[in-house]
Amino acid sequence: MLHIDKSGRIINSKVKLEIHLSIQKRLMKKVSGLIVHQTNSPTAQSTFNGYKQGLSGAHFLIDKDGTIYQTASVHYQTWHVGKLKA
Repeated sequence: MLHIDKSGRIINSKVKLEIHLSIQKRLMKKVSGLIVHQTNSPTAQSTFNGYKQGLSGAHFLIDKDGTIYQTASVHYQTWHVGKLKA
């Protein structure tokens, strides 16, 4: 079962919280797309280090070992791929 708390965090033992406020932009009124993207980063930590700049980010990161990290509230937009076109 998936539970989302008031702050937009997934409450599940399989999801580790690694929230980076710097990548959260504005409130998201609705989901208009789902993006799956592979990075060139050698480790999850190197991706987290990049998030500190706040230029781009994603809501979730799946590490090479299968660990799932939530890195932003599902209530906020993150800027990763730009504006989606229908």
